[in-house]
Amino acid sequence: MASIKDLVVEEGKRNAWGLLLVKRKELKEFLEIMFKKKPHLNILEVGCWKGMLVGWLHENFPKDKYSWDYWGIDIIEPPDRRKDYQHLIMNAEALEFEANSFDVVVMIEVLEHIVDYVRALREVYRVLRHGGGVFIQSVICHDKCALSDKTHYHVLHPVTLSRLLKHLGFKDIEYVEDGNFAIWAFK
Repeated sequence: MASIKDLVVEEGKRNAWGLLLVKRKELKEFLEIMFKKKPHLNILEVGCWKGMLVGWLHENFPKDKYSWDYWGIDIIEPPDRRKDYQHLIMNAEALEFEANSFDVVVMIEVLEHIVDYVRALREVYRVLRHGGGVFIQSVICHDKCALSDKTHYHVLHPVTLSRLLKHLGFKDIEYVEDGNFAIWAFK
């Protein structure tokens, strides 16, 4: 049986993993809301893989107009990742950050890969500052990819994920769905 690390690397080679951000408009609107709340954002991406979100952030929220810092975590260090950000090897189920460290947490196509995703979401809540927000994008449970990917531990649906986020203390939860979905919520 292959390890999760081996499966992730194999999947990356086969599908040219990088940035799988399908809900770009929604993430941009979410971040615009966050920038209206605070002039500077500390952004954490859980499951950053190669750090492709950094390029998207530079394109959509250029540093000459917006103030933000970005940290990316993943369970492995890809050899060909971008080098222009803080990349840390870390398990999402046990984030090694102080409470109230981030304004934004982004999870793009990663939650379904985390064994104890409830624990990971508790950790996200813990590291978010009051008023901070989480943005999650995932494949929806009834999409064939949700079950066919061997690296998925869970299939997710925005309605049940909304209930879980509310149970964990998040508020103002919204989502959009089609072939996959995006959901965002605030602490």
